[in-house]
Amino acid sequence: MRAITKIAGGLAATAAWAFAGATMASADNGDGLLSCNSGEICFAEHSGGGGGQRHFYYGSGNHANEGNFSSGTPFYHNASSIKNRDTVSAVCVTESGDWVNDSWQFPARSTTWSDFAYDLNDENASHARRSC
Repeated sequence: MRAITKIAGGLAATAAWAFAGATMASADNGDGLLSCNSGEICFAEHSGGGGGQRHFYYGSGNHANEGNFSSGTPFYHNASSIKNRDTVSAVCVTESGDWVNDSWQFPARSTTWSDFAYDLNDENASHARRSC
């Protein structure tokens, strides 16, 4: 009985440690919360907001396309959708990778995910809080 209690205690401690690690690994770079909240510009690895996410908190004009999604995938050239919850500014996302590097504008205060057009999909080279 004593061995079973020790094993159960060890498993509970291991599960708690694993859960804490998973939560920290999933944290974003916006306001620090996992959901896309008001004031954030949120990118997702897959269409419809699926896969890993990377958030940017409003307040600065431009954001570096560096770092990783919460899944560990590099952010640069791997985004497929955006939710612009910035309360003031549109976001201009520019592609790279072909002869014409187009830009798309996503309006402020969005409550839904916008999937990138086929030529912007996985070609996000830069984004800025401004109109295109």
